[in-house]
Amino acid sequence: MKKVDLRKIQILKIIVEEYIRTGDIVGSKSLLKKHEMGVSSATVRNDMANLEKMGLIFQPYNSAGRLPTTRGIRVFVDYLMEYMMPQFIEAENELIERYDRDRVDDELYGIVAKLTKTTREITFGCIPSLGANYYLGLTNYLQKNTLLLGDEVYNVIKVLENKHHFLDLLNNLDVSRKVSVFLGEENIIPELESSAMIVKRVQIEGQDAYIGMLGSMKMDYAFNIAALRNIL
Repeated sequence: MKKVDLRKIQILKIIVEEYIRTGDIVGSKSLLKKHEMGVSSATVRNDMANLEKMGLIFQPYNSAGRLPTTRGIRVFVDYLMEYMMPQFIEAENELIERYDRDRVDDELYGIVAKLTKTTREITFGCIPSLGANYYLGLTNYLQKNTLLLGDEVYNVIKVLENKHHFLDLLNNLDVSRKVSVFLGEENIIPELESSAMIVKRVQIEGQDAYIGMLGSMKMDYAFNIAALRNIL
């Protein structure tokens, strides 16, 4: 990859991470104050203009700052999925233990509980063939997102509470046995258009299952993807 392309990726990464962390716009001068890139402010502005033409960032109002588009977040997530280090999580937060319990639903619940504690997102686990469905972390989700999303936070709860509707959603998505990320409208269900879902297929005691997380578009993708990768 050309050096200039790497710089654009770095600029996009900074803009997305700042949006996730603070919700603030990022301009060329503020970016260079925090990050040493070895180029001028004019060069960064030019790169931002190119990223905007590509539909990855946008100018929310008449200022020099930029925010990421949904497409920009998707490019950022795809970059993380391909290039991120396999371990982001401290040893003491390691998620996976092979549960030696008789009941599959106990194991499913245990995985969901540990993943919720680690990520502080809504975490779900479903085994369609058994009708097993658990989700935890609603309090975390409401505390983090009520001001950000307003009444839209309740759309996620409505989707989760309709078990059959939610299982239909998962069955109609192309969920891999690695980790899949669905952003906004990619979730199919209109109620989740302001949400991000990270999910994977797993096997629990020989049963096909889904394990995943639901959160806002401003979730910590790097940490949450790494956490889910450690599942089974």
